[in-house]
Amino acid sequence: MIRAAEDRDIDVLVRLEGELFAADAVVHEPLADATWPAREGRRDFGRLLGDSRCLVLAADADGVTVGHLVGYLASSSPTRTLSTYAVLRSLYVETTHQRSGIGSMLVDRFLGWGRSHGCAEAHVDAYTQNRAAQAFYERLGFGSRSVSRARPL
Repeated sequence: MIRAAEDRDIDVLVRLEGELFAADAVVHEPLADATWPAREGRRDFGRLLGDSRCLVLAADADGVTVGHLVGYLASSSPTRTLSTYAVLRSLYVETTHQRSGIGSMLVDRFLGWGRSHGCAEAHVDAYTQNRAAQAFYERLGFGSRSVSRARPL
């Protein structure tokens, strides 16, 4: 079941965000701070849950929260036609429930939320080396528009 997250979910949301960091950011981003979810997660989720321009979803299976999605509304830059778009900030489903359709259901709910808020587009970033995430988002209709590159100094 996909549902809107509530304040009572903050501890599990912080745990899931920590698992996402450990499985994705820390693996693919040399400057990722693995301590961020534990250190700042409660405050961050409290802010997100209180912001009408943000969406925080929880995915439950057998009465246990096994996944989450965080999204927000953003305005276009001054160089683009004035529009609002939906940004998928983070998505994670516990490994025991991956490939069960939960991730797709979370994204479907996010896309519907974006449409209901008049968004022109939905955006998501994923590390280029995370092949599973790249394939997942492509299956859901997200296409590549640009590539961000980094060089250590």
